[in-house]
Amino acid sequence: MAVKHTKLLLSRLVQWGVLLLMCAISLLVVGAMRDPAQSAHAMVSSAIWTTFGPHFVLMATVGLLLGVFGIWRLTGWLPRLVSALALLALAGSGYITTSILSAAHQAGGQVSFWTGLALRSMQGDGPDDWVERITFDGERTAMAIYRPEDNKDAPVLLYIHGGGFKTGTSTETDRDLRWFADQGWLVISPDYRLWTEQQASWQLASIDVHCAAVWLQQHAADFGGDSSRLVVMGDSAGGNLALNLTNQWAEGMQLAACEGTPPQAAAVVVQYPAVDPLAIYEHGYPVPGFEPKMLLRGYLGGNPYHYPERVAAINSYSFLTARAAPTLILAPEKDALVPPWSVYRYADYARLAGVELELVRIPFASHVYNQLAANSIGNQARLSITKRFLQQHQLWPAQPAPSRD
Repeated sequence: MAVKHTKLLLSRLVQWGVLLLMCAISLLVVGAMRDPAQSAHAMVSSAIWTTFGPHFVLMATVGLLLGVFGIWRLTGWLPRLVSALALLALAGSGYITTSILSAAHQAGGQVSFWTGLALRSMQGDGPDDWVERITFDGERTAMAIYRPEDNKDAPVLLYIHGGGFKTGTSTETDRDLRWFADQGWLVISPDYRLWTEQQASWQLASIDVHCAAVWLQQHAADFGGDSSRLVVMGDSAGGNLALNLTNQWAEGMQLAACEGTPPQAAAVVVQYPAVDPLAIYEHGYPVPGFEPKMLLRGYLGGNPYHYPERVAAINSYSFLTARAAPTLILAPEKDALVPPWSVYRYADYARLAGVELELVRIPFASHVYNQLAANSIGNQARLSITKRFLQQHQLWPAQPAPSRD
């Protein structure tokens, strides 16, 4: 009798545990349907589906099976409630995850649900080389370099990290950068000066990246790269710098801070780019410690409405040109920091200006949707869609022929 009572008690505890888990997943489903710029619940919910969507589907499936098993073995309302909530959680998580997978496949990506369960850290073994540079005003900056296995005439990928111009490093997406190198790219990822309480960096960041590109033009061959086949890639703040600088280069504009000319980009790939600073300032969600108003004031050195010329100097609309390289923009539809509509609008105006631009919208994805974990469905989407775009423009490295041994 005691053993039977203990088993019954454990079964009910399991049911309660499953009930709480199904409630949590259901709340995340509801949050993902809401505007992430309007509440912390919606912001948090939208941030995790591209990383944990397959896990939630699997948990909801197990929860439903346990609920049905409980109906068979137990009496009362609890297992029925567990089953109902598990069914709701499974339907919601399945819809969200399927939407992400479907959007990626429609954009030419290759995303595996099962690979998405095997998450890995974004930090790998680090770059192959570090190069230190002295800026025009005597500051030291570094560049991370990832070499391809075939270290000869490799196309070059210049990656510009994000971080709100306040944080971020050249190796924050280390595993992705290594993946590109393994595919045959010479990857160069420069650090650039971030703003501090003592120094705004609205001019310095672009100068640092520009000078890194000039260095690349002069020295890529030393590392086995062909700078005439350059792709510039950037995320968030780095996306802003990538668009602004490559469009200036396309128009022949030069920054006088370093001698030499940068290479012309053959293509540009950006994610959730900060193209409209005032849209972010007014409409981005105020994440504690990463508030949009704080970020933009720090970058510009004060209230943007007091410095319209500085806003114009970083606004991506200022540099639109028909001479721009073919451009891919990956835009998460639930971005709480960079309002998605601001990216869509920029894409429309870029096309009007004559830019060959492709916009890929990722549903139920938020800012840095691809960076929380390697192998996530968001991470797979980012890499595979980028690969498809660059293959389409005949920029992807030629793969070696299979051995006949």
